[in-house]
Amino acid sequence: MSRALGVILLLSLLPCDAVAQTSTPGNKAIARRYFEDILNKGSIPAIDAIVAPDVVFRNPPAVVTGIDGFRKLVASLRAAIPDLRFTLEDELAEGDKVATRWVMRGTRDGKKIDVTGMDIFLIAGGKIREVWVNMDSLGQAQQMGLVPAAPAP
Repeated sequence: MSRALGVILLLSLLPCDAVAQTSTPGNKAIARRYFEDILNKGSIPAIDAIVAPDVVFRNPPAVVTGIDGFRKLVASLRAAIPDLRFTLEDELAEGDKVATRWVMRGTRDGKKIDVTGMDIFLIAGGKIREVWVNMDSLGQAQQMGLVPAAPAP
């Protein structure tokens, strides 16, 4: 049996909901819900609905594992930046992965921040299993006055 035929056979045995949840449009919708409901609104029910219990969240050097650690991470982020707002700039998806380019805006310690970044999500069975974050941490630190800004040329 060819590999493609085997995959088709396997997919035909899955419930319709499982196949729909692994589609590219479905995965994009999950990633958008992550930003809108979880990060922008701080919705705990949304975390339970779309984040896997064994999620791994990587924002180097930090690594958070498990849904309880993820809940704490979201709560601490929203406490540090109460007016937190992510705006999605681009979104690409293929198979079980979604890549999103974003801008994070808000006020932290009385200072306005405007930080760019990208997340890559691994989504399986309608749940976020892994998140890799790559953001402009240096730019954020400069905006907050923690690191001197580079002199203009």
